[in-house]
Amino acid sequence: MLPAERLDAAFENKYSDAIPWFADLTYWYHAHEEMRTLPLRYRGEGRINLYMEMGCGAHEELYRHVFMIKRKQVEVQNYETKEPDGSTIRHEVFQTPMGDLRKVSKHSVKSHSTATIEYPVKTERDMKILRFILRDQVAKKDLEMYEWQLQMMRKWDGWGIVSSLPPRTPLMRMIVEWAGFSNTVKLQWRHREEFDETIQVMCEADDPVYEAVLDSPAKYVYFGENLSSDMISPRLFKTYLEPYYKKRTLELHAKGKKVYLHIDGGLRGLLPLLAQTGVDCAQSLTPAPAGDVDVKDFRKIAGDNIVLWGGLPGVLFSEKYPVEILKRLLEDIIETYINDRRFIIGVADQVPPDGEIGRVKIISETVESKGRR
Repeated sequence: MLPAERLDAAFENKYSDAIPWFADLTYWYHAHEEMRTLPLRYRGEGRINLYMEMGCGAHEELYRHVFMIKRKQVEVQNYETKEPDGSTIRHEVFQTPMGDLRKVSKHSVKSHSTATIEYPVKTERDMKILRFILRDQVAKKDLEMYEWQLQMMRKWDGWGIVSSLPPRTPLMRMIVEWAGFSNTVKLQWRHREEFDETIQVMCEADDPVYEAVLDSPAKYVYFGENLSSDMISPRLFKTYLEPYYKKRTLELHAKGKKVYLHIDGGLRGLLPLLAQTGVDCAQSLTPAPAGDVDVKDFRKIAGDNIVLWGGLPGVLFSEKYPVEILKRLLEDIIETYINDRRFIIGVADQVPPDGEIGRVKIISETVESKGRR
């Protein structure tokens, strides 16, 4: 069986011939592309060759938004400036009749990563402006993305899963995109009524987005949440996330979709809560000592009714760590989950730019020799 066939079996709670193995190589790929060190055979349409040569399945390569956002009154201005060290400062300004919101981010060439250095929402008044922005937008299906999904499903057949990518859930959008963690907590605590109204407006703005996701060709839907129990307490989860997940997974399951959710931080407080929301899979599980749960305890913590995906910290693919540590961890995973129909071996969450790509192949060879059932 090919990687995508094995993953499909895990989501259907069926045995495959070996434990599924998927890796996110996008970080490594784009960093080497930017540094002009990417082998020619992997460039452009040859990206699939990387995964086939390494022997792992692809997922991050193959998700996209399947909706378009148009605005009636709000104008969005984007511009960039360069820093002496080569990094790029990106400005995104939302201009509205009620006032402007500005987001500033920094892209580092060295790490090939982007961080927000100024969030747009800081005050109670900013939440009012955000609600205007949300009510002003019009979301429609992107038929070109529907066609792209069909093309990728044909091209990557057996080697990758194509997924639709909706926005993050409203609470996580506030934290990651609009306000940052500490300010989100302050706004929720000090201006609860305004905060909850903003969350509700976000929910309503997502309805037409999910109409596009429901009608998309792809079977899989990716909730790119970046959840961590270091930030999200069980109380916040039950108040803001659980009801939203239940609503959306009910809609998606009715259309035959499968949902996997990105949780790549602390697990202990949230992993036991995910299965009851309808989410099919907890993806990018990071084990101790990088995370807070031993890899052998993932299933004990999560329960039996959810697919588990992860186990290999991305940092262990770096040359800074002996490959033997990675091999020993993989052996523990295989020993623990060889008979678990609903476990997928994955990188948690990406092979880094300085990762030794040959280690990915070592995982593949070990799965084929020791991970067969």
